[in-house]
Amino acid sequence: MKLVNGMQKPDLPDTILFQPAGVLTLPNAVEVSDSLSVNGSGVGGGSNSVKTALGEYFERRHFYREVISERRGCLNESLAENEVCRFAQAFLQTASRKVSVREIETYEFALTEVLRTSDFTQCFIPTVCISLSSHSTGQDSVFYPLRDTCGCSFHWNSDFALLGAIKESLERQMLVRFWLTKHCRFRVSTAHVGSLLGKRAVRHLYQLLVASGEVTFLDITDTRFPGACVLAVYGQSKGARHVKYCAGMSYASELAVALEKSLLELWQTFRFMDLFKATDSEEAKLEDSYIRYFLDCNAYETYQEITDVIECGGVGPEQRFTLSGFMTVLKRMGVSGYFYFRRERVNEVSCVFVKYMSPDLFLHMNNSKNFNLDNKYSEVFRNSVRFSRLDKMVPFP
Repeated sequence: MKLVNGMQKPDLPDTILFQPAGVLTLPNAVEVSDSLSVNGSGVGGGSNSVKTALGEYFERRHFYREVISERRGCLNESLAENEVCRFAQAFLQTASRKVSVREIETYEFALTEVLRTSDFTQCFIPTVCISLSSHSTGQDSVFYPLRDTCGCSFHWNSDFALLGAIKESLERQMLVRFWLTKHCRFRVSTAHVGSLLGKRAVRHLYQLLVASGEVTFLDITDTRFPGACVLAVYGQSKGARHVKYCAGMSYASELAVALEKSLLELWQTFRFMDLFKATDSEEAKLEDSYIRYFLDCNAYETYQEITDVIECGGVGPEQRFTLSGFMTVLKRMGVSGYFYFRRERVNEVSCVFVKYMSPDLFLHMNNSKNFNLDNKYSEVFRNSVRFSRLDKMVPFP
């Protein structure tokens, strides 16, 4: 079923496409889009697929098109000396050409207002650290050319938006850490997966994927943080199949929830890949560079490579899986961060857009170029990084 925004309300997407599963035990799918190529998609039972798709759409639309630069100026006009040094250290590594600390410090960036996570005081940081578009940022992209949705969040409730942003950012940090080191906490055994998913509707999807190919769940949690971060990967060795490798990930307070959500995310990408291949679509026409790269990784060998891991075990801290809990851990690590926080209205309903960013963390997921490998987060595992993997981006959409 396709719903069209016939009233042409500018706050709302142009179309919502409902795609109920042909098999009742599989999750439904929803796609949301507008005429300017912003899309969102979601899978799940009941209304969850609709909520996920709309949330992804509004999030992408805002960070691609609606982030505003309020002025231009040097970093030290709003930031303390130690903050300027942290940004300079990051930009030295991410810049698309050779730059100096002095050039970074004297350059007038397009700036956007944010809140320091340390005390929630206001300051200004480069707009390129927030916006996914180069519009209004001029030549600033030279210092930070590769950007993605890492740390972005949308919600109707500000508390959920703030928690979602920092959780999403840490999830991506853990993924890159895992890829660069091969270190995971453990493989989740088939028996354990069965018991944790035994009473959840997603168990039917899991059973069908296992019957079709191979499914591995890896707990890639950084044990400095609470909760469970799970990477779900699918592999298929038969040459005639469209999907040879696929992946999904989730970071949640409990392992069972992370397993379920990572599998749903895997299925969301699996459906796209299968349809894309079945219709002989052209990869060159895809605007998202991460998706293009992920399709290039569609091989059983990728599955074999990513499941070749070192199990390190470990137990997370007693810290609660809350915003204050995450902030406590990050402060203990010496990580300074910022919240971009904007309260807006969508169709007369209040909502919140948040992005969490820190120059002390990996600034994006493409570890193969313009990448700030040296930072506060990576200090403890820097010596475990496999440099052969620095030349290859983590195979994740």
